[in-house]
Amino acid sequence: MSIESPNVSASEVLQETCNYIRSLHGEMNDLSDRLSQLLAATQNDSAEAALIRSLLM
Repeated sequence: MSIESPNVSASEVLQETCNYIRSLHGEMNDLSDRLSQLLAATQNDSAEAALIRSLLM
């Protein structure tokens, strides 16, 4: 389905948008888990931990 098609209904666009948002939400959850694991594996006062914290702010 292409959103550019003039025959696409509003409900189809909304459904595709919702699917995309769900996909992004899943990716964010995965990244959050990975960052948590990375932070847990580093010392709290290390340069790596400081860099990760600065990126999250």
